[in-house]
Amino acid sequence: MKQPIFTLFLLLFLFNNSSASDCGNGRYKNKLFSTVKRTNNIVYATKPQSNGVPIQLRYDVYEPQGDTGRNRAVMLLIHGGAYLKLLDQNSPDIVLLCNYFAQLGYVAISIDYRQEPNLLGLLSEEVMVKAVSRALIDTKDAIDHLIDTYSNGNPYRIDTSKAFIGGVSAGAVSTMFITYLDSLQMLSPKYQQWIIDANGVNADSILRHRFDKIKPKAAISISGAILDTNWIKPNGIDLLLNHGSVDPIVPYNYGKPFSIPTLPYLYGGKAMNARALHQGIYVEFEDWIGRSHVPFFNLDLGNILTLQLINQPIFDSTKSHIKNFCYRLLDCNRVTGIRENVVDKANVFPNPTQQNFTVELPKAIGSKDWTVELYDILGKQVFARNYDNSYQSIEINQNLSPNIYFLKMYYEQNGETFVYTAKVVIGN
Repeated sequence: MKQPIFTLFLLLFLFNNSSASDCGNGRYKNKLFSTVKRTNNIVYATKPQSNGVPIQLRYDVYEPQGDTGRNRAVMLLIHGGAYLKLLDQNSPDIVLLCNYFAQLGYVAISIDYRQEPNLLGLLSEEVMVKAVSRALIDTKDAIDHLIDTYSNGNPYRIDTSKAFIGGVSAGAVSTMFITYLDSLQMLSPKYQQWIIDANGVNADSILRHRFDKIKPKAAISISGAILDTNWIKPNGIDLLLNHGSVDPIVPYNYGKPFSIPTLPYLYGGKAMNARALHQGIYVEFEDWIGRSHVPFFNLDLGNILTLQLINQPIFDSTKSHIKNFCYRLLDCNRVTGIRENVVDKANVFPNPTQQNFTVELPKAIGSKDWTVELYDILGKQVFARNYDNSYQSIEINQNLSPNIYFLKMYYEQNGETFVYTAKVVIGN
């Protein structure tokens, strides 16, 4: 079926006249590298723990083996462990994620940080606030150390304009805090004093200048939370949130970690998603309905004893979602050098709509993976996500302003791209 002239014109404008980044033969989208070079235990600082005992803080660097690229995207990952000395940069999920992203062509960095050595610290609000603050400042120092290497020959060949930061559990909490906590003045006087006691009087300055040397394109939170959703305001950083709806450790919506009454209330993935949408921030929320804390971790005793720690299907789905989310921001998803065929009109309903709308999978796509992209009237991409064939339809809820939008849905086959388009009217 032939499309209206305006649709064909729009497609030509958006997809042929755009200057795409050179991502090199599927880089960041496909596993181009079979092996990974890992440089371990790079010391970025030596600092005292809460008990006064000094500790060397380290990060590990994962690079694609044999890669000749010179300006490579960087993925900064922070491990979990409840801010207690339970895990480090060798946490098995972080190691797997770092290897995966290095195989895609990223430079992946696993960051360690100070944690509370006393396991009873989990019961104390003061101890936990201080532990979180140390983790934030350590993460900032690790990033600064990495950027110093960039200024001194750039041995890891990173591109500071293509950076992402993310974490799992406590690492995700740190990610959200470092993304949005701009100053100690955003905290209660009690918390301010505790953080100064733990880190010195320069703590506020460190937080204010955390993005002086590098600003991530996006923050990724896997089972994370934030102290106050009012902190979440547009700052040029997109969000990817993952959270299990029956998480007993980090609250899914609002509550206290572990349900321990002495700990502060936190807002989890559901609440952060609602706030981000309200603020007009681009956010994707992986809502793990009926799942527990970090559901790709098998935490029951039987799996622990057999060392089957990773739920592979959930882990693979999570990896794919992060990959596709970041790929959009790297401007690699422009279709170039591939023949495009505008096949038909996409089925969108309701249309017009006040806000949400559903996109239905055309039967012709069958068992193939497919992609949905949405653009505003000026050609700015406001939504993009890849789907596998298990999805028959998707709902788009991006808190869009009333206007006309243009939807592109496509799949690839034998070097050709088959495109379905639609005009979507939001509002009256």
